[in-house]
Amino acid sequence: GLALRKKIKRTIFVFLGGLALVVGIVGIFLPLLPTTPFLILSAICFQSGSEKFHAWLMNHKIFGPPILDWQKRKVIRTKYKILATSMMALS
Repeated sequence: GLALRKKIKRTIFVFLGGLALVVGIVGIFLPLLPTTPFLILSAICFQSGSEKFHAWLMNHKIFGPPILDWQKRKVIRTKYKILATSMMALS
């Protein structure tokens, strides 16, 4: 019934959030793959799927700040843009 649909929906969101997080982490090491958009997507998915995972991600010392910047000010910090540009140039 309705409870099963809700559980399936939450499971799908957690899976997609985890997948987006993994792709975002891979993006740290692969310069052509953007990290921050995947972290933002992960936060959106976790928000719909798991309060626990969402809270963990938002409070993470590395992943949390870029997501909060995007949510509060709709910006990506200059230092992250410079880092991304530098990594692309090096590759």
